[in-house]
Amino acid sequence: MYDHAELVLGEPSELPTDERIKAVAAGGNDPDLVALMFGFGRYLLMASSRPGTQAANLQGIWNQDRRPMWASDWTNNINTQMNYWPADLTGLGECFDPLTDLLEGLASSGAETARILYGSPGWVSHHNADIWRSTWPVGEGGDDPVWSTCATCGVWLTAHLMEHYRFQQDVGFLRDRAYPVIAGAAEFLRVWSHCGRGCSSRRRRPR
Repeated sequence: MYDHAELVLGEPSELPTDERIKAVAAGGNDPDLVALMFGFGRYLLMASSRPGTQAANLQGIWNQDRRPMWASDWTNNINTQMNYWPADLTGLGECFDPLTDLLEGLASSGAETARILYGSPGWVSHHNADIWRSTWPVGEGGDDPVWSTCATCGVWLTAHLMEHYRFQQDVGFLRDRAYPVIAGAAEFLRVWSHCGRGCSSRRRRPR
């Protein structure tokens, strides 16, 4: 899997990585360090997102803390998306399945959240999710609603499903797994944005 993609920038260095990072921080130029970080990012995804596991989360599977920062949850207004940007783009389609599992779980619990909070069909996911697939807004009442009640995280995440299909061209995946999740997120967004409470819609699956 690691050999599915390679980035070569400049000449390799024999210096230890920590010294190279310090040198770049001090203004040095080390293009090969960028290539090394590219490989390291792919390695982390390979090691933390395989079929049968949870999706790659905010802090990683090697976190040393019993109560890690941000609870090692998924932060769905950018971080979860960033974890999976390298997947299909760098030949790691095998690592994508846990994200699909996560989104299917969020679609299930998020349908109830959409109904209760917004009176809307479809499903919604806010800023954070955890292993129990929570979709409710987060925070303790004093947080900035720009992020704590962000209701577009679910529909943004579904863009990954369509991107995965574009790379893999698996019509069965699109029809049976991706489309129901994408359609539910889009249905919520359409009603939430334009219709208000009480609207409904019908959708067709691709053949």
